[in-house]
Amino acid sequence: MSERVKVGLALLSTYTIWGSTYLGMNYALQSIPPLHLSAYRFLAASVIMMLFMRWRGASFPTVRELLGGMGVGVILLGVGNGGVVLGLNYHIPTGLTALILASSPIWAAIFGGFWGLWPNRREVIGLIVGFLGVIVLRFDGQIQAAPIGFIFLMLAAMGWSLGTVLIPRVRQSPNAYMASGAQMLGASISLFVAALLTGEQSTQAVTTTSLWAFAYLLIFGSLVGFTAYSYLVPRVRPALAISSAYVNPMVAVLLGTMLNQESVSAYMLYALPLIIGGVLLMSFAKLKKQTVTEAVA
Repeated sequence: MSERVKVGLALLSTYTIWGSTYLGMNYALQSIPPLHLSAYRFLAASVIMMLFMRWRGASFPTVRELLGGMGVGVILLGVGNGGVVLGLNYHIPTGLTALILASSPIWAAIFGGFWGLWPNRREVIGLIVGFLGVIVLRFDGQIQAAPIGFIFLMLAAMGWSLGTVLIPRVRQSPNAYMASGAQMLGASISLFVAALLTGEQSTQAVTTTSLWAFAYLLIFGSLVGFTAYSYLVPRVRPALAISSAYVNPMVAVLLGTMLNQESVSAYMLYALPLIIGGVLLMSFAKLKKQTVTEAVA
């Protein structure tokens, strides 16, 4: 299999798998409490990934690397994914959820300013356009009916963004898969603690649908999807690697409409080009800035 075919398959995986995980979480939540769902998912994925990599000859992280990875995981996946499942638990449609999470790169640009990486003029334009899309979504009737769910989803977008910004700034295992395993371990522990503190309990027997959805999230969402993304990052341009951020919401909206009978509101149709367009503007501005910098160097 040629390198081009492998890259194409990896891109297809990140587009379809990550876009479909929102619907998978929605099905799993039918009988599994939200915090426990994410906690068990990340714990299982962490153990599988780290043991597999150790079997392949990779070294386990040092204590400092393990703690660094776990700390990032609490923010990146604990807050990021925990906020998503809590938002979905308020019956916010999966397509709408994915669209809100598409604003993550916008928040990442803001958090990057804390370390002196302030957006340039073109990126600021993208920020404004993207935030206009988020504001439009706020008036969607489904969001109006579940304001707490909307807050959880915004916190999820912020958590994912801050965690992404922290990844290169925190000492972690040099092996990307071991580092990811440590992140998922930290996330699972924080989610179990959150479930304990909030008194979250399962009030019904786990259904077959939820079990299949959990297996899909574990195998494809956490293991296959991450492996595909890790394969892409060192082999393609950054703008192409993160292009899933533009495609995932559209995949989620399509699947939600076809398989979950979700409706697409006028507000979603207005917000979709604003949010995706804002993220595209920021990405192209950043790519152009990097190209100019490399040319000068």
